Amino acid sequence: MNADDGRRTALDPRAARSFRREQVTELTLPVATSLMEGGFVAVVAAKTFHAEPWMLAVISASSMFGNLSSYFWNRVGSARPKIPLIVVLQALVLLCVLVVAASPQSKTGAWLLLASTVACRLLIAGIITTRSIAWSLNYGRHLRARTTGRLQVLSSLMVVLTTSVAGLMMDAHPENFRWLYSGGALIGAVGVWSFSRVQVMGEKRQRVLERRGNEDGALANRFFAILRADRYYARYQLHQFTSGVAAMMLEPALVYLVSRQIGASYIASIGITMIIPFLLNILTLPFWARYLDRVHVAKFRARQNALWVIGILVMFVGAWQMSLAWLAAGRVVTAIVNGGGSLAWQLGHNDFAPRDQLSAYMGIHVTLTGVRGAFAPFLGMALYLGWDARGMLPALPGIGAWLFILSALLAVSAWRGFDRLRRELPAKPREG
Repeated sequence: MNADDGRRTALDPRAARSFRREQVTELTLPVATSLMEGGFVAVVAAKTFHAEPWMLAVISASSMFGNLSSYFWNRVGSARPKIPLIVVLQALVLLCVLVVAASPQSKTGAWLLLASTVACRLLIAGIITTRSIAWSLNYGRHLRARTTGRLQVLSSLMVVLTTSVAGLMMDAHPENFRWLYSGGALIGAVGVWSFSRVQVMGEKRQRVLERRGNEDGALANRFFAILRADRYYARYQLHQFTSGVAAMMLEPALVYLVSRQIGASYIASIGITMIIPFLLNILTLPFWARYLDRVHVAKFRARQNALWVIGILVMFVGAWQMSLAWLAAGRVVTAIVNGGGSLAWQLGHNDFAPRDQLSAYMGIHVTLTGVRGAFAPFLGMALYLGWDARGMLPALPGIGAWLFILSALLAVSAWRGFDRLRRELPAKPREG
């Protein structure tokens, strides 16, 4: 590696200090937040609280439709210091975790679990939206994916370790969930303290840019103005929307299939819904991060989605045969894709957005994620199980395993769309 390469892969000393503090946060806070991840808490709801199927759909959707609050968080955080806001949101997340720890194993407890999960995901949406600005300012385009990728590897590692231990403990005794959630909140507090010491480089200038942007027009108005003006970004969001619907409609059905219909244990259910995706995230994210640092996100998505279709087809075999082995194999394939997908989800808007509109572009992206998350899990569960005649709606038998084929068809449409977009984009990505 020559000297210039060395300079390009080294962080500014101030950014490096903040990076180390973020590493401490990613080693501690996920111990709490992993217990509120849809794939884990849905299994707890199904097996410990005996929640209704519609509640499982809400829980699975909560991480996505929580993103509908993105423009609210944009308004709250615009032209204000980012770190203090994030710290307050992190502290409120820990409060939600403690509520679950105190919930009774009853119908009331199921409602408390549901409310805490939704509130937690609303708060995490604010953290993600605001933190993306800090990442954009602290880490340059040529190393942003690799730097933030290292943070996500640490986070995923803690999710895998926490949920694995939690699954074993709850198989031993379901009442152990109280100790798990209480301990998670205590450890997570260390991460909140560490993050409070993070600094954002160039934040004063960024706040001036955001203040000027606010004077130009409301964020809600800019939502549609940006999509009309930036046709590449609008097309990117269209294909993201299609791909997201394909993925989201499967999650609650998968939880129901594994934990209720097949009757798998806590550790097996959590393994398929949570541990496999996060473990593969750890193993594959460094590769995806290096690739994303070199190419535009549209090309990145086009390469990913083809493999994702294969994974869904393997899972269809598992659903058709009621086979945990086939479901796990399909989950491995889709998890390889999702390892890079989570990175692209947080950073992809930087390849389209001018610096003074980073927050607005991320807000569009997160809000549209919330829109699809507000209906796709419910649609997926309804199609999987079917419904009785209601008013003017005729009764519809569930399509069962064929839901996976429908998801695969939507994923093919998104894959082809990303591929066309990457061929039509300008050769050099915009700096963000």
